[in-house]
Amino acid sequence: MRRSNKFTTADYIWMAIGIIITILLLFPVYLMIMYGFETLEDMFHIPPYWFPPNITFEPLIETFSGLKSNIINSLIVAIGCLGITLFTAPFAGYALAHHSYRFGKYVNFALILSQMFPVVMLSIPVFIMYSNVGLVNTYAGLILADATYTIPLCTLILAAYMRSIPFELIEAALIDGASHFTTFFRVVVPVAKSGIATSAIFAFLLPWADFLYALVLAIDNKIQPMSVGLYKYMELYGLRWNNLMAGGFIFSIPALVVVTLAGKFIVKGLTAGALKQ
Repeated sequence: MRRSNKFTTADYIWMAIGIIITILLLFPVYLMIMYGFETLEDMFHIPPYWFPPNITFEPLIETFSGLKSNIINSLIVAIGCLGITLFTAPFAGYALAHHSYRFGKYVNFALILSQMFPVVMLSIPVFIMYSNVGLVNTYAGLILADATYTIPLCTLILAAYMRSIPFELIEAALIDGASHFTTFFRVVVPVAKSGIATSAIFAFLLPWADFLYALVLAIDNKIQPMSVGLYKYMELYGLRWNNLMAGGFIFSIPALVVVTLAGKFIVKGLTAGALKQ
């Protein structure tokens, strides 16, 4: 059945609704960026400006200078969590997708169940356990805490993606004498690169945006990431909202860059397996 290329009235209505919703969702982001380049006087001007009349980079420079160490801490934690996740989740997803075993469904259920517990409920037990083993106020502690929800999530994403890979490809490689290890890296990884890229995006962005684990486990200012640094920046500078908006803009830059450059991988990776033959 050939799909018609003609737009109906209903299509235009839904398109208009989608555009309106998109504008409403992006409007706070626009205000955050605009206020980050304004002075306090212009920010509280009545009537409000829809575009900065006098663009200034002072709030951006001040905030970046004050939070530079926090940005480095966030990068260390996010990259460390990304490394651990990519070292474990692809193997686990491959095993769940193409190797049936007795307790496979229970493992799947456990991974799904792990995503249902909010971090606010787990943060105090994790802090108590970390206190007993000396992981509080350490990069390793933050990385491991964030990995407890990135690894299960990425494993589920990759398992769904790898189920869409024909098992005949894997079987042919095994028949030709390749080991499971060689088959995984020579056959599975090249085919599943979109799913792995999607997992990598989540494995970086989730620890980058983490706040609760960082607030509870990073008591020392020296290892606090950007999320906590920006929160404490509010305590230090009070109503300097233009600096806070500039900090929020800096904090959102990695997410904006990653989603803009790799958005197609997110869509392809999350929808993989939906139309498996």
